[in-house]
Amino acid sequence: MKFVPNSICALDLSKFFQLSFNVRLVKILPRYWLKLYIYMLGFLYLYLKKEDASRIRSAFNHVMKANLPEHIYLWNLFKTYLGIFDHYYEKLLMAHRPLAEIKAFLDSRLRIKNKETLDAIARSGSGGILVTGHYGAVEFLPLSLAMQGYRISMIVRYKTKRLKQELEDRARLCNVELIDASEPKVAFKALKAIKKGRILVTECDEFSEWRPHRNRHVKVFGRHVPQDKTLDFFYRRARVPVVLALMKRERGDVTMCVEQLSDGSQDISIASVAWNRLERYIISCPYQWYQWKGAASELDQYAAKAKNNENKKDNSVSSEYPVSAPCIA
Repeated sequence: MKFVPNSICALDLSKFFQLSFNVRLVKILPRYWLKLYIYMLGFLYLYLKKEDASRIRSAFNHVMKANLPEHIYLWNLFKTYLGIFDHYYEKLLMAHRPLAEIKAFLDSRLRIKNKETLDAIARSGSGGILVTGHYGAVEFLPLSLAMQGYRISMIVRYKTKRLKQELEDRARLCNVELIDASEPKVAFKALKAIKKGRILVTECDEFSEWRPHRNRHVKVFGRHVPQDKTLDFFYRRARVPVVLALMKRERGDVTMCVEQLSDGSQDISIASVAWNRLERYIISCPYQWYQWKGAASELDQYAAKAKNNENKKDNSVSSEYPVSAPCIA
């Protein structure tokens, strides 16, 4: 495939990084030089696809610019671009570098905060739900959990058939069950995994995959949007402990930050609690989150609807859930 703007513009960033030429380099380059190559390739892509760069910047502006001095804002925006590229660098490592190499890296660099919370779920044998997000070194999360002896199942969506084959082959070696989100009966498979005593890993910030609730809303970066029903469905059906786990990058190391969201007995909206907790992490370290483009694409729809509804009165809506936009399926 020739590297010309028209061919690049037909690909999203994930597929662009996974072109066969890049995959060959992943297998042979030293990690330091590979990361520099990924950075250069990433900035080239954003230069050619200015619309994507603009979406990332506009979402970042909405959330962060008012809170930061100009020079700190620009530095954080630059680091956010690097953080996005770091994610794909880590994805490529997980798929195409020797598994022993990744395990050795995690053995020396991984720390876990509140590990006892995960240990308690594992000891119970009743399963649990682990919520994460597009934050930090999330690509290392499944292997990191498996290396600690936790039995996990993870809902994933693959960009390429080659990546699916590579990751599924590796997952089997680590007793990690991957549930393809594009296949039928995903919810059934997820609940079945929990009943088997496994920990179900799922993300709470894939806005395009949210199943909007009809009358419950959550505040996302200051905008009221219909909250996701999926997590609450899993929680109601399984009634197991739920934790948030984020893989925060810290000067070459990775810290798995674990926080309990529910012990399984509380009658709460896990979707709302999980997002609110994740948003705090995003505000404190915006360059660790790489879902800015997705946020811009999805949340702009609600912003436009909200603007149209500003001058309309709707007395049928409960004040408990202020609505600025209707549900979008």
